[in-house]
Amino acid sequence: MKIFSRALVLPTLLSLVVGAGLTGCDFDKEKGILMAAGSYSDLAVVVSNPNVEPLAQRFVQGLNITKTFVIREESLFNPDIFQANQLNFAKDYKNTILLLRIGDGGPVEKTVHKLVSDETWNKLISGSGGMVQLNDPWSTYQTVLVVASKDRNSLSSLLTKKTAKIRKLFEDSSRQRILRRNRYNGLNTHLMNAYRERFGFSLEIPSEFQQNQLEPDGYPGLEMLQSAPSRGISISWLATEDVDWLMDQREALLVMRQEMGEKLHTEDIIPETLTWQEMELGGRDILKLEGAWTSRRFAGGGAFWCYFIPDPQRQRVICLDLLVYAPGMDKMVMFRGLEAIASTFTFH
Repeated sequence: MKIFSRALVLPTLLSLVVGAGLTGCDFDKEKGILMAAGSYSDLAVVVSNPNVEPLAQRFVQGLNITKTFVIREESLFNPDIFQANQLNFAKDYKNTILLLRIGDGGPVEKTVHKLVSDETWNKLISGSGGMVQLNDPWSTYQTVLVVASKDRNSLSSLLTKKTAKIRKLFEDSSRQRILRRNRYNGLNTHLMNAYRERFGFSLEIPSEFQQNQLEPDGYPGLEMLQSAPSRGISISWLATEDVDWLMDQREALLVMRQEMGEKLHTEDIIPETLTWQEMELGGRDILKLEGAWTSRRFAGGGAFWCYFIPDPQRQRVICLDLLVYAPGMDKMVMFRGLEAIASTFTFH
């Protein structure tokens, strides 16, 4: 987490922002404005008053959980904290939080008053404060969250109570923005249609992904790849007369994932890295398996996320696997993009 002092780093920040305006931001031809720069891990937090900064620091520490990719930990967000007079720097971020103590009267308060409706503003100033989500206020593919209250203590309490909700808000919003960008860039509708007609399932496949394998040697599975860096989406399925029973057998599901690794990836799973999680995907209760893989073909490996999805109608369990091979690179950004694609998985 970086906390910026205007006196020390303002010239450096100014040069970075100018550079981002020229090369870091993409131009959205559809809307004729700049798209927010950076990744969906980048988070700007702007405080309306220096006295609010300690609250921001504590809040960010609670918000910013870590994920382990093989042996390396990465943070969910890359947060930067800005003072009110540095608000313009935050306008280029995909994710921004404006922490407002109502009554400060500075740039943050004036900006919030301008961005929200009169009705919303009146609710903020007449009550105990609250949160307001704003979509694309300055650039496309951008989410800004206003967290406002009349005094420091109530603002601190609001942040503490809503930390988990705020984390989920940005995760959900990032997923939707990634999908929105994928659709704008174009989808591989040929593969999507083929899988729907042949296998009864589909997901939104970006045009950058191409089919690499399809039922090799009769194995019930397929693999799609995007290169530079390498990202893979693999899908296999296992027939069963009792889908509910199989979904409760984690050892059997692990064997299913291991067989996928052998048949499609020529890899081994590292047992001590495995973690299970019950979750929801597309309105269904599923199981998620995270872990690490190592290749049999070359000296290397990486992380994978795997989703086991029940399909009672066709009496099978689906194994939807996300895999990254990107030595020395941050994995969070890539898995966030893959997870967004996985979230569109559906049966037909």
